Formats: sequence, C-alpha cells, structure tokens
Amino acid sequence: MITSLTKVRTDVWRTSSARYNAARRLRRRELFATVSLALLSSLTVAIAFIQRIYAPPSSQADNYLTALSGFLGVFLLTISLVEWGAKTGATAEALHQNAEKLNDLQRKIGLKTGLLSSGGTMTWNEVDALADEYKLLKAECRFNHEPIDDAYFKAHHRNAPEFLINGNPAMSERQAFWYATRWKISSIWYFTGLWFIVLGLALPLKSTEWWENPNTNSAQAEATSATVISPTSPLK
Repeated sequence: MITSLTKVRTDVWRTSSARYNAARRLRRRELFATVSLALLSSLTVAIAFIQRIYAPPSSQADNYLTALSGFLGVFLLTISLVEWGAKTGATAEALHQNAEKLNDLQRKIGLKTGLLSSGGTMTWNEVDALADEYKLLKAECRFNHEPIDDAYFKAHHRNAPEFLINGNPAMSERQAFWYATRWKISSIWYFTGLWFIVLGLALPLKSTEWWENPNTNSAQAEATSATVISPTSPLK
C-alpha cells in the first residue's frame, strides 16, 4: 500500500512541478512580449523623427525609412494580435493555480504516507480516493504543460530517489544541461529572432551614399554638363 501511495505522490509532484515550470516559462514569454512590443512601438516613432530630421527628401534613406516604417507598423499589429490571441498571462495563471492545488494534494498524500510508515492504518478505498482526486485536479485545468516543462523538472531532480534506475540517474548530466538550457531559452528565442530581423533591416542604412541629397547631386551634374570648354586660341 505504501508503494502505491508513494507512486501517486510522485505523479502528483511531477505534474505540479511541470505546471509550475510552465507558468514561469509563460510569464517570462509575456514579459519579453510586452517589452518587445513597447520597444518596437517606440522604434516606429523614432524612425519617423529620424526620417524627418536626417533623411534628405527623395533620397534612398528617405524611401527606405518610409518602407521600413510601414513594414514595422504592419509587423507590430500582427504580433500584437498573435500575442493577444495566445492569452499567455491567463494560461500561466490557470496553470499556477492548478499547480497550487496539486501541491496541496501532494502534502496530504505525504501525511498519509507518514501515517502508514509510523504504524497507522489506511484502506485501499482511501488510496483510490486520493488517486481519483489527483485525476480530477489534473483534468480541472483545461491547459496543459509542455513536454519541455516536464523534462526540465526531471533534469532538475535527476538524482532524486524516485527517478533512479538501479541506483543511477535515468538522465545523464549532459542531457540535464541540454533540457535546462532549452527550457530557459524556449520563452525568449521567438522575440530574440524578431530583434535580429529588425537589426538586419537596419544594416542598409549604414551606407553613407543613402543619406546624400539627390537634388544636390542633380544640380552638380547639370552645372558640369553646362560648362563649355573654350579653345585655347581662335582659328584664323
């Protein structure tokens, strides 16, 4: 009976921890999304000022900044709608609340296990009731954690007695490091990639030729073509 109760407690612990991890991951994603959208909005406004002050009219920089500003505006609207539809904050809160309830159940099962270990009694119906309560609580949340959240939990507790196989960790140290790294960057890689794209779009502006005034160049070309070279001596 203690073995069955311990198995249920381990399952509850694993699920609650994975959902805690999922909530933390989603909250980090929400933070990065909020900061990125705010900075992109500021960047769109900054481009308008830079174009007005530094880019000569009809120059390559002026035309490119106009196109870039329009692109960022549409891009910002699209990302905002995607993040709004994802409802990351609400999902994180639901997973956190469910993890709290599962954590309470884990403590309850731990007390029952301690009772049995100290010579107390318990019926199989009570064990089944705890297992059913775990299933109900797990199904209560309509959101679920991702496999990476569970993998991060196992990586963090790879030396726990519950996850040893013949006295050895089921997950190697290298695997644990890989899963931990993946979990930490899983919530920021998307926006990191977006910022690399934005920086790449800004690279063409480094060319000094793009910032030259085309009207000045045209005036110089007209002056050059209008110059008449006089002969050195008149013909006789």
